Amino acid sequence: MEWSLKLEEYSSLISKRLDDFFKEVLVEAERYHSFIGEVYRALREFVMRKGKRIASYTTLIAYRGYSIEGYESILDVCCGIELYRHAILVHDDLIDEDVMRRGGKTVHEIFKEMYDNRLGYGTAVFAGNALLSLALKAIISSGFPPDRIREVSRSIIEGFREVNESQILDLLFEYRDVGIEEWYVMASKRAASLFKTTILTGAILASAPSRDIELLKEASMHIGYAFDIQDDIIDLFATREQYGRDPGKDVLFGKKPLYIVYALKQVDREELKRLIKERDIEGIKRLIRNSKALDKAKEEAFKHASKAKEFLSKTEMDEGAKDSFYYLIDFICKSLDWYK
Repeated sequence: MEWSLKLEEYSSLISKRLDDFFKEVLVEAERYHSFIGEVYRALREFVMRKGKRIASYTTLIAYRGYSIEGYESILDVCCGIELYRHAILVHDDLIDEDVMRRGGKTVHEIFKEMYDNRLGYGTAVFAGNALLSLALKAIISSGFPPDRIREVSRSIIEGFREVNESQILDLLFEYRDVGIEEWYVMASKRAASLFKTTILTGAILASAPSRDIELLKEASMHIGYAFDIQDDIIDLFATREQYGRDPGKDVLFGKKPLYIVYALKQVDREELKRLIKERDIEGIKRLIRNSKALDKAKEEAFKHASKAKEFLSKTEMDEGAKDSFYYLIDFICKSLDWYK
C-alpha cells in the first residue's frame, strides 16, 4: 500500500478511537459542571481537527513492526499518544501567542474570546494538563500487561518533562544568541524527545528486543532533529497558502532555529536585527539564503535522516514497518525542497 494511503488509513482509525474516547469523557465532564463540559467539547474539537497524526502513526508502525496481535489495544494507546501530543500543543500555542492551529482557533483563544485573557490563558494551562492526564488514562486502560504499561507510562512522563525543559530553553533563546552546540542541547529534548516517546511506546508494548530499543532511541533522536529543522524552515519559507498562517512568526519573536544560528556566524547582526524589527520577512529570507545558512540547515536535516535510516536498518523490525519509517523520513526531508 502506498505510504500516504497507509498513513491516511491509520489516521482515520486513530481518529475514530479518539472520538469514541471523548464521548465517554464528555458524559463525565457534563455531570461535574456545564462549563467543564464546554472545555472538553473545545478540546475534542481541537484534537479532532484534520491532521496527519504522525506522532501516533509512529507508535502504531513501531508496534506492528514487532507484533500482529493486540490491534484494538494498540489503537487505544495511539489515542493516548495523540492526547499527549495535543497537551504539548495547547501549551505551545499559548506561549507562542498563536491564534489559529489547523484551521481553527487555539484553545486559549477560544476561551479568551468568550471571557478575557486571564480566563483564556488559565484555561489553556489547565486544559493542557488535563489532556496529559487523559493520555495516561487511555494508555493505562488499554489492556496491555502491567509491567509494559508501567514502562511506557514512565517514558511518557519523562518525555513530557523533557519537552517542557526544551520549551524553556527555546523561550530563553529569544533573548540571546546561541551556538550550534547549545541549539542541539535544546533540540535533544524537543521533537527528538517526542519521537523517542512515541516510537518506543509501540516497541515496548510489542516486547521488542532490548538491543532494538536502544537502536530505536538513536533513530528517533535523529528523526526528531530532522523534523525540527524542517519545521523551522517551513515557518519562515512556506507561504500562507502552503502553511495556513503568516510566515516568519518564530523569527519575529526572536527564536533561534538552526538556520538563524548558522546565519549569525555569517551575516551583519545589526542588519538582521533591523529586518526583524521592521518585520521584513522577504528581507530576512534573502539574508538567510545569501548566507548559505538555509543550505547548511537542509544538509544537517539530510544527515540526520540518513543516520535515522541506518539505525532502523539494524533492528529486527519487520521490513514493511521499516519501509514505513523510511517513507516518513523521506517525507520530512523532501518537503525541504519546497522552500528554495
